[in-house]
Amino acid sequence: MQRSRIYTLLGLNTVVLYGLVLFLMKDAETQQLTVIGIAMIVMAILPALIIRNIFEQQDRQLREKTTQLRDLNAEMDRLKAHVSQVTTIDELTGCYNERHLIEALQQQRGMAERGSYVFTLAVTQIDQFGGIVEKDGIARGHEVLQLFARIVKAALREVDVIARLEADRFALILSGCSEEDALNIINRISQLISQIQISEDDTIKITASGGLTCYHGTETAEELIEHAEQALQFAVEQGHDHVAGYLYTPPDQTETEETPAT
Repeated sequence: MQRSRIYTLLGLNTVVLYGLVLFLMKDAETQQLTVIGIAMIVMAILPALIIRNIFEQQDRQLREKTTQLRDLNAEMDRLKAHVSQVTTIDELTGCYNERHLIEALQQQRGMAERGSYVFTLAVTQIDQFGGIVEKDGIARGHEVLQLFARIVKAALREVDVIARLEADRFALILSGCSEEDALNIINRISQLISQIQISEDDTIKITASGGLTCYHGTETAEELIEHAEQALQFAVEQGHDHVAGYLYTPPDQTETEETPAT
């Protein structure tokens, strides 16, 4: 639109100037008028060509800037994705970390509060991890953790979440699962874990213990983790390869202490 106005004004100015010259030189000879006409045409075309060239240069520069801006935005998106991955993924196991776990739990709580949706949080650990590290070193311990994580990931669904909390401790968000459903999943994982062989003579058996807690509508994400860890501690005290559930007490029943129970 702006360019059209410029060309229109340029044409009008040329016509007016040409008419003014003809009026002032109305007594001039035909040859003189012809020369003047040619000169006026050249004077009209030349500025138009110059302006057109300027516009084309501006268009090229604009396209270049647009391309550069698009490339920069794409690079920013890649950097954001990389930073997000670095800050939410455990480098050793490829599982999520506790930061992402908190965010995922908050999302799960939101879903539960909007309707009849349930989910269970489980915290599991490898019972023999400390002994493996002490006997064979941290490198072997890392191998066991990586294998453990792969087995658990394979046993979970796409909607579930696995996050590494610390050392050999992992948290599992089991979407849409009641505590009974979660117990079945943990038992299935335990059976798979028991098949891990970390020595040629098969002298060390791997087992996993777990603690479960459902969301009851009042717990924060941090409280859910704390409750699952308390249930896990109770399971560990019973020996290897045990699973315990958390005995939830509503906040208004303060006279009854909240304790984990098998």
